[in-house]
Amino acid sequence: MRRSHRLVAPAMLAALLLSGCVPSDPTPTPPPTPDATPVFASEEEALAAAEEAYGKYLETVAVVMADGGAKPERLRPLLTEELFEQESAGYEEFASNGWRGVGSTTFTMQLQRADLAAGGVVAYVCDDRSGLDIVDAEGRSVVLGDRPDLAASVVEFVWHDSLVLSSQEAWDGGGVC
Repeated sequence: MRRSHRLVAPAMLAALLLSGCVPSDPTPTPPPTPDATPVFASEEEALAAAEEAYGKYLETVAVVMADGGAKPERLRPLLTEELFEQESAGYEEFASNGWRGVGSTTFTMQLQRADLAAGGVVAYVCDDRSGLDIVDAEGRSVVLGDRPDLAASVVEFVWHDSLVLSSQEAWDGGGVC
């Protein structure tokens, strides 16, 4: 009986060696790669970029409206494709009514949150439309008399080599305007 026990141990050792259950020489691991550089270094930088992007958007909107809604594709580099398609429909209606914009909108912005690594920004905006009128072909205002001068919204930007506006929704939560 003793003899069979002595043969079992070498047989098990051979099985372990052949099955790979014995640790092999350690494989060297490559050095860790540095994390991707964040798009923004701080929330302040993210907010400044959002303010710049939204300012360019409003400037371009003013030009398109002054041109009676013509060539809304000028907005394409400032918007996601989905938002551009939504806004284009509005400018088609604007043009078909023979309207044009006179003046411009100013704004203030408050950061809600920023994804510094990915470059996403969500902010509250207060648009001041008191300097903007919409007129018909005869130059008469078509703006309703009860339109509020201030309009609050939540805007969202995504990073596509620069910040582009991806959504804008009315905000009625207060504290923005």
